[in-house]
Amino acid sequence: MKVLILGSKGSLGQTFLDVYKDMEVTGWDRDELDITDEQVVAAKIGELKPNLIINCAAYNAVDKAEEDRAGAELINGNAVGYIAKAANQIGATMVHFGSNYVFDGSNQEGYNEDDQPNPQSMYAKSKLMGEMELAGNTENYYLVRTAWLYGRHSETGKPSFVDTMLKLATDGKEIKGITDEFASPTYVLDLAQATRALVEEKKPFGTFHLTNSGVASWYDWAQEIFKIKNLKANLTEGKRKDFNRLAVRPQYGVLNNTKFMQLRPWTEALKEYLS
Repeated sequence: MKVLILGSKGSLGQTFLDVYKDMEVTGWDRDELDITDEQVVAAKIGELKPNLIINCAAYNAVDKAEEDRAGAELINGNAVGYIAKAANQIGATMVHFGSNYVFDGSNQEGYNEDDQPNPQSMYAKSKLMGEMELAGNTENYYLVRTAWLYGRHSETGKPSFVDTMLKLATDGKEIKGITDEFASPTYVLDLAQATRALVEEKKPFGTFHLTNSGVASWYDWAQEIFKIKNLKANLTEGKRKDFNRLAVRPQYGVLNNTKFMQLRPWTEALKEYLS
């Protein structure tokens, strides 16, 4: 099988290159393909003719998107449609990653795959636009919504929450952890392996929720990081309202996985990553 990974220099993209190293795998990042140029996308993907396209490319600057709506919509929205259209032209399966932020976060029970999105920020709206572009341009797709990713160092993206916490603790900085915002911290290796299994088991096309199991606040997550690393950190409790953030985040951004195998607990995955 011929596999194309887009956004191949990011944390998730690099992980997919490893997970598919037994296949004929190609990794393209922004230097190899400008996903915002529809004609170039069609030409290059049409020439390569992969059987599977995994799109890890994304605009992830949540607060910046409030002031750069066009940039977020181009990468998270329009470009997804261009890739999906190119995939459809050659009969390839496409995997695209969505976000828990498409939900408003008011449901403490968490969100199922078919629940109605209600995005509250420009970033979230751009991610929902991508979901619609995907579904509108190909039928052979897996939309995988996930949350709070961390893993190997990204060559192109921002540091993960885990990396940031370790640096702040090492530098002796005061750290305020949010206690009233919840989701499931997800290890990119677990996500990539589960995604490969999803494709190989030929599950019906559509939307899936894949996160490590269990729920945490940002404070819980930070506390667990320091416990595993046996680090003395100046960690205090904070509330959502204490943080001056441009974009609204969902308070309960928990994704319920009702359609596929459950991933291991987030604490277990974190422990493996940090060891």
